[in-house]
Amino acid sequence: MRISSVLATGLSTCLFSAPFVVAEPPSVESLLTSAAKFAASLKSTYPNPSIALLPRPFWWWQSGIAIDALLTYSQTTGDKQYYALLQNTIISQKTGTNDFMTRDAEGNDDQAWWALAALSAAENGVPNVGNVTWLDLARNVYNEQKARYDPSTCGGGIRWKVLEGNGKDGWHYKNSISNGLFFQLAARLARFTGDADAQAWAERVYDWVVSVKLIGENFEVYDGTDDTNGTCTELNRDQWSYNNGVFLHGSAVMAALTKNAKWLDRTNGFIASAKRTFTQNGTLFEQKCEASATCNTDQVSFKGILARWLGASALILPELRADIADVISGTVTAVQRGNATGLGVMDSFIGLEVVDASLRTQGIGGVEGVIGLYKGTNRVRRSIAGRIRI
Repeated sequence: MRISSVLATGLSTCLFSAPFVVAEPPSVESLLTSAAKFAASLKSTYPNPSIALLPRPFWWWQSGIAIDALLTYSQTTGDKQYYALLQNTIISQKTGTNDFMTRDAEGNDDQAWWALAALSAAENGVPNVGNVTWLDLARNVYNEQKARYDPSTCGGGIRWKVLEGNGKDGWHYKNSISNGLFFQLAARLARFTGDADAQAWAERVYDWVVSVKLIGENFEVYDGTDDTNGTCTELNRDQWSYNNGVFLHGSAVMAALTKNAKWLDRTNGFIASAKRTFTQNGTLFEQKCEASATCNTDQVSFKGILARWLGASALILPELRADIADVISGTVTAVQRGNATGLGVMDSFIGLEVVDASLRTQGIGGVEGVIGLYKGTNRVRRSIAGRIRI
């Protein structure tokens, strides 16, 4: 297991460990300034400045989430200076089949992160380049993963790994993140395009996850289950923040799409669960590994992903802004007090996601006029990662 050096210093440990009392949210102007600095810091970590792929030891899927972070930044602030970099990188990874099935896409989750980045580009109106649209890239992955849904064991679900291989490295693991990413991808496609099939699949996958008890009665999200016995009755009960976040935002999207109260109730349930499980002393906290400084290269990124999806949910469901701000307020204060330049990959990524989420809880982003506000501010083989026991 490789441990990222981000655990030793920086935002992901020291700044998030002390309690903070926040009387009021930071000003929009200060957050915009910080966001620009974190975005520039993240870009500065790319070994090749013309392509947004992270350095080792970070994984290909994490390059996908970093691209999504910069897309979120652009959508929130109106700063489009990174568009060309992001466009070129997404296109460079699409493969000849336009589905992100590179040699690094060993897991359904690996592929899905890049599909969500492409969908973010479509949702945010990033101009298409080349002979394929962002939406088509996302749809292609959706259609492929829909075909991989396997009811032959446990009544359904998507496997972690795409290929069976020797059957011992995740093929039999039906995990929450792979199913949650497909759920969110389907929900967002349904909302963005009006695709009834995608909406039906979002409902189907969510219901399956609940049926095998990967989502608990109080909206705990457990990591996964093994289908070797065909019934998926034995759960890996580890809880990780990004598993909460993927279902939280997918549920928020379904609430915005359907106006059905059950989805708003579910979204609120996941928000409450996130606050119970993934905050400590008022700041976001990866409870399985952070206290012991054992978070591996995958796990150091999880709470940044949770922050993004909290902010994204606040943007589309304004009635949730106060509750979401309550979850992230201490982390925002920590980020604002720290350094925002010359940071490592994960400190830059987490800082950017947290600041963008805070802006969204204040109604900044989307169609709410942020471009005008932005003017005048300073610009500047994959491991198992502790998620499965073999």
